[in-house]
Amino acid sequence: MHVFGKGDDRQSSLIEWLLRQKPELAAIGDAQAPAFVHRLDAMTSGVILAARQDSIYHALRTSFKTQKLDKQYLALVEGRMESSQTITQALGSRYRRSQRMWVQDRGRSLRGVRPAHTLIEPLQSAADTTLCRVKILTGVRHQIRAHLAHLGHPVVGDTLYGAAARDDLTDRFFLHARKLVFVHPASGEFLELQAELPAALLAILEGLGLQA
Repeated sequence: MHVFGKGDDRQSSLIEWLLRQKPELAAIGDAQAPAFVHRLDAMTSGVILAARQDSIYHALRTSFKTQKLDKQYLALVEGRMESSQTITQALGSRYRRSQRMWVQDRGRSLRGVRPAHTLIEPLQSAADTTLCRVKILTGVRHQIRAHLAHLGHPVVGDTLYGAAARDDLTDRFFLHARKLVFVHPASGEFLELQAELPAALLAILEGLGLQA
């Protein structure tokens, strides 16, 4: 197993980099994203995880599916969120290859609907924004972004989900995979992996008088 701490804004570039370093990993796991057990949406930073053995890959994937793995994010969202939220609405897309995901509700016909469970805890607020700790119990594409947008609190800089464009977030939005906690399936070791916020996101918090 190998751990990468900072993530990459372009998943394809990250996969290519990994395979240049470890070409033998091409045979592990999913052919579309070989070896990666935990990967991120484009323009999301933070902890990602790749396995170096096929048995470890499948064991960790099972841990994800059975929620025996703790995934925590930091998100700066638009608006003031006053209390913790639990969102369990399923997510799907309106058409094939849609860029955006939508909450399944009455009267909305969606494709590929999957259950999604997100826990959101507001930490600090300033200037009509709120810094939140987010934990996901499932792994649906765009899950955090879609659920927060559904609440009326899109991730700051995430224009796809209705947030205002910002000059200081032209190539990403404010969503960061802060922590990954799990038990190594081979050694039984308890692992807690963390990635610090990138400088650009820290600068935004400092400008608001908030702390990570």
